[in-house]
Amino acid sequence: MKTCLYNCVLIVFTFLLVQCTGSDNITPSLVVKPGSVNGVFIERNGKKLAVYGDPSGKMNDVDMVLFTHFRRDVVWAGRDLLLNGAEAVIPADEKSYFTGTDSIWKSFSEKRFHDYYCQTTKIMSSPVIVTREVRGGDVVSWEDIEIKVFPASGYTRNAVSYITEIDGKKIAFTGDMIYGNGQLFDLYSFQDSYQSIGGYHGYATRLGALITSLQYVADQKPDIIIPARGPVIFHPLPAIDTLIGRIRELYRNYLTISAYRWYYPERMTALAEHVPGRGNTDNPMPYSAVIRDDPPEWYLHISNSNLVVADDSSAFLIDCGTTDALEGVMELVKSGRIKSIDGIFITHYHDDHTDYINDVREKFNCPVYITEELKDILENPGSYQMPCLTKRSVNNLTVKFNEEKMLWKDFTLTFYYFPGQTFYHDAVLFDKHGGESIFFIGDSFTPSGIDDYCLLNRNLLHEGEGYFYCLDILKMLPEGTLLANQHVEPPFAYSADQIDFLQTKLIERNQLFSELFPWEDINYGIDEQWAKTYPYGQDATPGSSVEISVRLSNHTSVDKTFKVMPRLVNNIVSVPARISLKVSPGEEGKAVFKVKVPDNAVKGLNVITFDVGFDEWNMRDWCEALITVI
Repeated sequence: MKTCLYNCVLIVFTFLLVQCTGSDNITPSLVVKPGSVNGVFIERNGKKLAVYGDPSGKMNDVDMVLFTHFRRDVVWAGRDLLLNGAEAVIPADEKSYFTGTDSIWKSFSEKRFHDYYCQTTKIMSSPVIVTREVRGGDVVSWEDIEIKVFPASGYTRNAVSYITEIDGKKIAFTGDMIYGNGQLFDLYSFQDSYQSIGGYHGYATRLGALITSLQYVADQKPDIIIPARGPVIFHPLPAIDTLIGRIRELYRNYLTISAYRWYYPERMTALAEHVPGRGNTDNPMPYSAVIRDDPPEWYLHISNSNLVVADDSSAFLIDCGTTDALEGVMELVKSGRIKSIDGIFITHYHDDHTDYINDVREKFNCPVYITEELKDILENPGSYQMPCLTKRSVNNLTVKFNEEKMLWKDFTLTFYYFPGQTFYHDAVLFDKHGGESIFFIGDSFTPSGIDDYCLLNRNLLHEGEGYFYCLDILKMLPEGTLLANQHVEPPFAYSADQIDFLQTKLIERNQLFSELFPWEDINYGIDEQWAKTYPYGQDATPGSSVEISVRLSNHTSVDKTFKVMPRLVNNIVSVPARISLKVSPGEEGKAVFKVKVPDNAVKGLNVITFDVGFDEWNMRDWCEALITVI
């Protein structure tokens, strides 16, 4: 009883010490140095062990560093300790991300186009030397401490956590599995494949693995959790329960309005069992009306493209990204069904919608129409890091303003910016004079809901943007307008109740996100590219200078001042060395650096990372740009 009372007093005293005096002492022999990464130090017999690393850069006498996962925005804190001779303990199944980063980056730079893998690029720019690799079930012995290793898949695929007893307290080091009192640092890091679902379509599917990992930790009944980022957690079990509950509630919300259910309902059932768990699903939105038997006679669907055919048999093509689509168009011309292609409209930049645009234009000498928001990513795809990029630039585009109208044959066309499936997306309304209307929406909706299953597409969630913006447009369409998705052959139509259902679920999701994330604005938790580089990839010659801008989205409702600093390699220098930039609410600012490649630069790839910070956030090595010396 005395021991129990002593322990309770020690916990309360330590909590008050941390909260009230700013002291970093968690137990007599464990210290946390808070920063953008928590530096944890354990002392025994005049020696030091670190978990995560040293964000202060002041420790020089550490013997061993325990890493929970490979992400460079955390691992940076331990790199200098390794250079000073500390031993590195890493997750065995993530070894290549520590020791083989050069080859990973070389492969990635060649394969980043047509990317349906959709995994983080926050990989170290250069390798480190590793001493020991561990897996769940292993034990790390250091001095008189036995440190148990547990699997911790979630934030990365093969992360681990460590649990040990120090000064009578069981302490868990969980990396980025949990933040604070039941929160997550972000959601996009959990995008992944699951069973037959590919990475592109796997909306945060690693949340299922995260729940299992959190339950592993909870089963050990730790007294304290020290995560890689965020506050020390002194009440672990309630925090874990809260997080698991929030994850399940969020995923139930996602499943109710997912467009993916239209394509593969059985896979959605598997996801429901994987994340929310059996018996924890909500009723989904009923399928919309689908016009299978009697669609407008001027509407043709080929592969994942659509055609509008005028009364004189001339046609307007919407997207062309597959050989099937190209061959289908040519067959229609050959058969006499259509006599020409008068114009092409591109709904979004994805390769399966753009790869053969140039071929069609060359054959028919027709204009290609888009809205302003798509122009640059179509002309310069290599300047972006987004899913499903094409290598084939589309130039000489005819840009239309949002809601601009155009007459073509027996139709009125109205062009819209339409940031649904991806941020870089538009749509076009065809009104047949005296007849039907079809709104060509790209991949943004299906009869079962919204196409937001790839978080890396940048589906922002303020009212008035993203899918909220798209739903507002649907509400304004002429009565009876049909919707055409490029991957769904029959056109379909939402009722007013279904649009309200979609909006209600998105409003609920916003509230769930506000509870799940520690950020001031939820978009920082779902938009990895709130800070991104432009151009993402470019070539340079020895002795030349190139520009790289770091583009910063202020998702909040107040001015924010961002601080940006490049981390340079191979004697590359930049002017200026750092930039401070104020960005207005809802705007994107640009911090522009002039980067000089040395005269004696070796040919090959250089990965330049950038620190980005604002308010209390200091994100080290957060975004990167690729410079290939040729």
